[in-house]
Amino acid sequence: MKRPRLHGTDGIRGRIELFDGDDVGALNALIEQRILSNRSMRIIGEATGLYLVEDVGDLPLVMIGWDRRDGNAELVDALESGLESAGCRTLRIGEVPTPGLHHAVLASAADAGMMVTASHNPATDSGVKFFDSEGYKSMPEAEDRISTLAWELADGGLAAPQEKSESLEGIDGLSLYRDALKMRLQVFESLFDVDFESVDWRDIVAQQGLILDCSGGAATDWLALGLCRRGLKTIEVSSRFSPINHNCGAGDFSPTAKWTTQELLMSADEEPTHQLIFQIVLALQENDGATFWEPGQIVGAALDGDGDRCLLIEGTSDGLQIVDGDRMCDDIMRAAISTRPGSWKMAASIESDLGLTADLPRLGEHVAITTAVGDRWLSAALCSESGEKFLRSLEFPRVIGTEDSGHLVMPAPCPNQDDSWGLVGDGAATLLASLLARAVLSKDFATSAFRGGWKKRISIQPSVRERWTGANELSELVRTTAEQWCGAKLVQTEVEGEAALQLLEGALNGLPISIAVRNSGTEAKTSISIRFARGIKADGDELMSQLEDALKPHLSP
Repeated sequence: MKRPRLHGTDGIRGRIELFDGDDVGALNALIEQRILSNRSMRIIGEATGLYLVEDVGDLPLVMIGWDRRDGNAELVDALESGLESAGCRTLRIGEVPTPGLHHAVLASAADAGMMVTASHNPATDSGVKFFDSEGYKSMPEAEDRISTLAWELADGGLAAPQEKSESLEGIDGLSLYRDALKMRLQVFESLFDVDFESVDWRDIVAQQGLILDCSGGAATDWLALGLCRRGLKTIEVSSRFSPINHNCGAGDFSPTAKWTTQELLMSADEEPTHQLIFQIVLALQENDGATFWEPGQIVGAALDGDGDRCLLIEGTSDGLQIVDGDRMCDDIMRAAISTRPGSWKMAASIESDLGLTADLPRLGEHVAITTAVGDRWLSAALCSESGEKFLRSLEFPRVIGTEDSGHLVMPAPCPNQDDSWGLVGDGAATLLASLLARAVLSKDFATSAFRGGWKKRISIQPSVRERWTGANELSELVRTTAEQWCGAKLVQTEVEGEAALQLLEGALNGLPISIAVRNSGTEAKTSISIRFARGIKADGDELMSQLEDALKPHLSP
């Protein structure tokens, strides 16, 4: 009998809770109730360890990192115990951002890495992400095998391993990561032909300086200080005394969010839901309600707690708006092309702005690829055509991947390997690249930004995800509703990596539209995404409302 896979879009996630049942019960609780217990984490460790022994041979070396969620210490112990019982050597690297594990695996020539985190999810959740020896996140084939092994261990179909392995002396993974980030800053300076410390930030960043929210993650204590030392006044607003991701902007902001100055001031007496916005409101009040930014200036930046995504906030003529991953990707490409012409390969997820790819020819001849949601799919699309995961180049390879949520995948130098580059999503590196790109774009010779279309995404939450398969009667309901609204036929497109995706594409008034419905891989929710190309005047909110009304009664518990 085929058992449910344990992994979602980006690893395994669940709510940290105690569990008193047996092994099968622990895995069922993870699948059915999102309960992640020490017991289920040990089974995951055993199964992953057995997979690695099958894949790479005896005594694989596994690096373990984590973020600072309550309960993670016990989960790390359980994970390590499972890995060692399966015959793996383990080495702890401490609290690090998720991209820090990528760098540690490469620097130590480890066979794998496991990051105990739930990314931008609330502090009550945790989980684990699996990285291979090249520093890439696990793909479905490996996750299916690990899930199968976990169920066989749990129900007794496979004897529990009793190997005696060893735990090696830990290393300071955060120092390794910070050194790697400094190297990446030098790479970006070379790419854009700009020295960070020589930039006059007054026209690029608001007069208050950059207001930064690291969501209480590993970068909270040092990233703002590092930017200040390099000449950019930066104020960190999150605290390590609050739970990680508390009022986290990078996790909760909609990529299309906007605020007028009046709306910001009216929210001053409300309970803050975004620490970054709250601090901007306080600064507005101190400035007697007058804006302290010019249109186009960067006012703030938000990283999520595990540090793999970033969103910016910029000033507008009447308030503020989010600069999402698509805009940052476009900024980076435009700035790089203006200083070092060349052809780029860009990967964008099915939720990215249609204008990002449709308007790409304005920059020259470049390659655009559409991928499933999840930065692992961006990395897979950007790897060399020969199948080799490392990119070989004397200079920065011209590849970039984007999700509008703020995940940007870019090349990073491989430690101990000359002219070799891996691919990793890194919020702090995205921030550095975006700031330097803005410094280049502040000159009047840069190509204009892409012409964005309209897009909106909502989630039905909670959702019984098993009811949505992307190919059952509910998908026909979506198709019928959408086609009636559009007055035209829509074509369903298949995308690798999205088994439960319904992606409908077509045209409205001769311009492209896209409608996608997919399950979250990590939370009990089903998302509806609508994208219109620029120039379509139709009311997308009405279509969204009709689709939500059609699906919600069927998907809600």
